[in-house]
Amino acid sequence: MHVYTCIIRFMHDTAKRSALQGLSQKRSVRAVVFDYGNVLCLEQTLEDMKGMALVCGIPHERFSELYSKLRPPYDRGDTDGPAYWTAIVGRQELGLSRDQIATLIKLDSESITRPNQGAVQWAKLLHHEGFPLTLLSNMPLELSRHVTQSFPSLSTFEYLIYSCDYGSIKPELSIYRNCLELLKVAPQDILYLDDRAENVEAAARLGINSVLFDTVENTASRVESRFDIPVPSYGRCRQSSSQYSSTNRRPDRMKSD
Repeated sequence: MHVYTCIIRFMHDTAKRSALQGLSQKRSVRAVVFDYGNVLCLEQTLEDMKGMALVCGIPHERFSELYSKLRPPYDRGDTDGPAYWTAIVGRQELGLSRDQIATLIKLDSESITRPNQGAVQWAKLLHHEGFPLTLLSNMPLELSRHVTQSFPSLSTFEYLIYSCDYGSIKPELSIYRNCLELLKVAPQDILYLDDRAENVEAAARLGINSVLFDTVENTASRVESRFDIPVPSYGRCRQSSSQYSSTNRRPDRMKSD
């Protein structure tokens, strides 16, 4: 056989073995956990923030600062909507009427219910392929109930884990432990997607396979290179060999709220 032909065949066989080894090294997962904000739903817009700032009577730059700074106790469930909004305007020595507070809760809720269609379709694909889905989100009581009732596709999620129900917010480790206890799945068998690096890093410290979410396309590429699960790709989806079956086992407390 000609030497050149031998070299080409050797290079071809080597590349083929490398590709097969890469596939065999992909991790299998049994469940997928999604963050909510900026993952399943789109980011709040400047118009959203300006609308709430207008009701508060605060310049939107200052409002955005207070909105985030005072959020943790609200997300954790330590305080409720009226107390949160009163605290925000209180920093500017202002007050709110009951109707204004109700309007702010409504605007806040509506600002986080615009679906990120690519991520929603990915979740639907995973559900169809038999992967149990869980939502893990920092969210206060009023907003979480609105999202549960109005956001498309959450009925396919087995568990909806909201920080306000557990008295803990990401990146605190206790909420991830709550998630593991509820799922009864080993950390290495879970894939977790979140748009905040600190949340991804916290989950990874407990052994959970964690991937930072930015765009659906970029995230799907990172996931596909590491894990054996279906991902969206230019309108087509790679098929999974998963044999798992999914049932809708959201907590009973969610049904009654």
